[in-house]
Amino acid sequence: MVSKELYVIPMEGKYILYRPLQRLAFVGNRAMADLAMDLVCDQASAGAMDAPSQPDGVSARSERSVAEEAETFLEAIGFLEPDPPPPPPPNPLYQPTTAVLLLTSRCNLRCTYCYASGGEGPIEDLPAELAQVVIDEVCRNAQELGMSHFDLSFHGGGEPLQAWAPMQEATAYARSKDLACRVSMVSNGICTMRQREWLLHNLDSLSISFDGQQETQDGHRPFASGQGSFKAVMRTIEALDKAQFSYGIRMTATAPWRSRLAEDVRFICEETGCPAMQVEPAFNRRRGQHQGPSREESEEFVEAFMEAFEIAEQAGRHLTYSGARPWLLTQTFCTAPRGALIVNPAGELVSCYEITDGNHPLAELSTVGRILNGRAIVDEQAQHALLSCLEDRRTACRGCFSYWNCAGDCYTRGIAAAEGNPQGSIPRCHMNREITARLLLWYIMRSDGVWRGRRVGAQEAQLMQTF
Repeated sequence: MVSKELYVIPMEGKYILYRPLQRLAFVGNRAMADLAMDLVCDQASAGAMDAPSQPDGVSARSERSVAEEAETFLEAIGFLEPDPPPPPPPNPLYQPTTAVLLLTSRCNLRCTYCYASGGEGPIEDLPAELAQVVIDEVCRNAQELGMSHFDLSFHGGGEPLQAWAPMQEATAYARSKDLACRVSMVSNGICTMRQREWLLHNLDSLSISFDGQQETQDGHRPFASGQGSFKAVMRTIEALDKAQFSYGIRMTATAPWRSRLAEDVRFICEETGCPAMQVEPAFNRRRGQHQGPSREESEEFVEAFMEAFEIAEQAGRHLTYSGARPWLLTQTFCTAPRGALIVNPAGELVSCYEITDGNHPLAELSTVGRILNGRAIVDEQAQHALLSCLEDRRTACRGCFSYWNCAGDCYTRGIAAAEGNPQGSIPRCHMNREITARLLLWYIMRSDGVWRGRRVGAQEAQLMQTF
């Protein structure tokens, strides 16, 4: 049978009619929703459904005429066409071409919401020889796959720039390979002038963790001394803008969202040249905690996000949230579990950038190997258990209109917030669906009534791969 996937989403007294694989959506009333379902789902007739009552004086002839006009409209916009093939499933062969080095537990900030309690625990640094093993492995994979380059990315439970010499050495080693290497980093933006110059000349892209106005940034992300970090990060951002360097900003938002997020986004739009921002809400009450939202918190974040999103769009910038991506069709939330070889300072191979040590509640599930005797050894049984868990989450999502966009959500946030439930956090799912529906409606209202799939830009794509 020809596939025609259709979702009818109630929204503000009307309905969003959404063909995700067609990248098509528009708003209609109940009668249009019934007709579209009848035609797309190949039912015998609209009469097989509960038809809405017609106003007095509407004849059967005029009703048929309206239905014919509506069907002509659906045909004209391609809404009745069969679905194109869905995005391909992940490659079952684990052959990662991105090396992710979680360089250190050292950190010069004490962010109030830090999932790793960065800078507080024992100091651990990734040995240079382990970094080289991972780089060798992904370079070899990329060559075998006939790729033009491989990727190297620096993350960590701490700040990568705190491992200054090892980061330089790893970059130089990756650049020395026969195959080209693209180098990126996620940083808190605290650096010396010498370090900034090195970044500008040695990185291909950079993501700065920065939360907005001085009050927000200093409150969220103080130095270990308690002093605010706003001025230091702004110096880095100003240098990046002056050099016209490719960078994005990753914001973390905390309650009260309604009174803060929009103005933080406005500040970034007005005071920086950053083209794209990604915001993620933090619901934990203390450092090192992993906690999901309540229903009330999720609804508050939805409203705050949409207000901030509007501000960014008016400024010609893009604001994204990872759980709501209607422009993206995918079968995986992120590339980390299947496309990256991630090593933490202990030499463990992990499936998420956040699994920096064994203290994370999902460390056991997410540790899939280690570096031994100069080789990256993957524990196939552990990896199979992880991928099976991800597939279970994905299966549980079937029937959700965000199925092809959210793709099961970030498993470390969803499962940890739901205390191990593979199906994830219900309030978080509500948040993802609500923002997705609001974004669809926003695009429809600004696309002459029919949204035909805004595609993600290059900067946004880079952000989505980074987090």
